[in-house]
Amino acid sequence: MLGIFKQNRYYIKLFINRIEIRDLTYGRTISEESKTAFNNERILVANFEKAEDFIKHVFKNNDLLLKNSIGIIQQMQMSENGLSEVEKRVLLELFSTIGINEIHIDQTLVNLTEKQLAE
Repeated sequence: MLGIFKQNRYYIKLFINRIEIRDLTYGRTISEESKTAFNNERILVANFEKAEDFIKHVFKNNDLLLKNSIGIIQQMQMSENGLSEVEKRVLLELFSTIGINEIHIDQTLVNLTEKQLAE
């Protein structure tokens, strides 16, 4: 098959002013820290624009393709009691704004296994 309909799959873990992206299609992992804080004392993504710019920069600079993409998103910090509906909405908006087509939010605070990522 030509790969025309190939989906780019990403496992994305969001931390305080840091992101880790695992490219499930090509098997590489990128971890970068933002030079500009996008969190505050209460919420991980407090400044939407700064977070958006940072994440776009990471995807672009590492040649991670957003076309026809699926993202499994985990907020790894500041979510110990689960994410509120507002926090989930922020994550959905943030990653759809940067161009991820299909977004799945996982609320656990542990790394997902290969089996879980394949499902």
